[in-house]
Amino acid sequence: MAVIGIDLGTTNSLAAIWRDGKVCLIPDESGNYIIPSIVAVDAEGNILTGYAAREEELLAPQRCASNFKRFMGTKKCYDLAGKKFLPEELSALVLKRIKEAAENFLGEEITEAVISVPAYFNNDQRYATKLAAELAGIVCDRIINEPSAAALTVQEEEIFRKTAEEAAEQCLLVFDFGGGTLDVSVVDCFENIVEITAIAGDNHLGGTDFDEAIAAAFCAENNLDWKAFSEKEKTALKFESKLCKEALSVQDKVKMLYPQEGKNLSMDLTVEKLFALAPGLFRRMKNLVLQAVSDAGLQLTDITQVLLVGGSSRMPAVQIFLSRLFGREICVGGDPDFLVAQGIGLYAAIKERKEEVRDILMTDVCPFSLGVRVQGDLEDGKGKMCMMIERNNILPCRVTKHFVTASEFQEEIRIGVYQGESYYPEQNLKIGELYFPVPKAPAGKEGVFVSFTYNINGILEVFVASDSTGEKKTVTLVSGLRQLSPEKLSEKREWLLAQQHLLQEEEERKAILLMGERLFSQTSGTRREYVDQIIQYYNYAWKSKSPVRIRKAGKRVLQELIALDMCLRSKFDGEEFREEFGEEEEGI
Repeated sequence: MAVIGIDLGTTNSLAAIWRDGKVCLIPDESGNYIIPSIVAVDAEGNILTGYAAREEELLAPQRCASNFKRFMGTKKCYDLAGKKFLPEELSALVLKRIKEAAENFLGEEITEAVISVPAYFNNDQRYATKLAAELAGIVCDRIINEPSAAALTVQEEEIFRKTAEEAAEQCLLVFDFGGGTLDVSVVDCFENIVEITAIAGDNHLGGTDFDEAIAAAFCAENNLDWKAFSEKEKTALKFESKLCKEALSVQDKVKMLYPQEGKNLSMDLTVEKLFALAPGLFRRMKNLVLQAVSDAGLQLTDITQVLLVGGSSRMPAVQIFLSRLFGREICVGGDPDFLVAQGIGLYAAIKERKEEVRDILMTDVCPFSLGVRVQGDLEDGKGKMCMMIERNNILPCRVTKHFVTASEFQEEIRIGVYQGESYYPEQNLKIGELYFPVPKAPAGKEGVFVSFTYNINGILEVFVASDSTGEKKTVTLVSGLRQLSPEKLSEKREWLLAQQHLLQEEEERKAILLMGERLFSQTSGTRREYVDQIIQYYNYAWKSKSPVRIRKAGKRVLQELIALDMCLRSKFDGEEFREEFGEEEEGI
């Protein structure tokens, strides 16, 4: 059975596979490569994912969940129409949707995948991602950092364009800016080797933060109270902010419009105004870039190419910001939405030992420092971090240090294991703890050797050996959060499967009808009549129960609705939408 690569994104997700000597993106049954990372529960209690869920979110946001990837590895609970979900369970539903689309496309069962995560995901977040895969019925024994996957795509093209020996040596800065996260990685590429040398990131900085900043500026400019908005009004205003942000990619100036109490309120938006209303977001970007370059022991001038990854990197403001920071024009190569998925598909081929790519090597680094809690310098009871493995060490790696007892005649040594960069352990992520017995002796007279072994999947093994007794102990620490027994895992998987899921063709129909319903509510006059005709046309086709007729009608109707939606976004007058859907068109 084939191994697929999955780019599980904050805003959108997609999958890829190696076929006929190249990476092939996997489409869903409607031909879409991108599946929105959104889950909803409709009025009938059915679970919706992807495009149907996105449309439901615009109509009933209280029944929908998005951006839940930001909260992977936490205890945040989403209540969707009375059904409660953890972030990994929502991710599992998205992965299940991708799995089904891949099985339909490939004509075979999919049980194994390589999945990408933000480079700055910590232990809990990585474990939660693997747990989501298991809940979706997918084995995931390899997780790849998103910037690493993008760099792999670029270098693979360089290798195949030439020979491995002729491929150019590059020092890339991968700027992976998605809907919810930003990762910055410095990557050395030489011949068939892709080596990550440093990473920095922020799991709460993405395109959605710009949407919220634009919405906040709109409210301030029009004397609106954001806190008084309903969830539906907030979703609608953020959606309008997102459209205006995207429109800046093709227009120098955009007028943002929003109806409120019978008035059409407005705000002009330009790239320079975006810089002015979100200075903190750009400052955070700058700090991450400088940190990654500094950690790699380089200067900005040492970077040969800036690689833009993620849909939010399309923003002209982001590209201008990077051009000013590096003092040169930033070239956009390839589709930022697809680079990670293509790299994950390529790594899946490497994992399967495909002949064409078996010699490509990729190394990754530890995103956070790992250490143990030791006695502090002051007598205030506070401990401090003793770093064992520093961030940006190449994986896999192993470090051994010696520790002695801190108190008189203590009977055991407590080894608290933490992940993070703060001086005080309590400000870092606690991964685990183990207790090791030692003979009673004066302080400093008994000790242990502690070894940390950290593998490429972010799994830490801690080995402890006594100085005097010869006793040894080894513990594998995957995560400090919600490690599930096989029985509990099976129970959770069965619960997710037991929820009411629409068949794929029914979910596609739901997405089309919800989009039609939304556009009907947003239009008036001849436009509204046009939308009504489209919905009737599609419903007649559905009633025929002819798979061919339904598919043809669905494809045509979706094209028309998307065209009308784009027309409304662009503030056109819409007079070109005059075509009637008559009986002569498909025998209606």
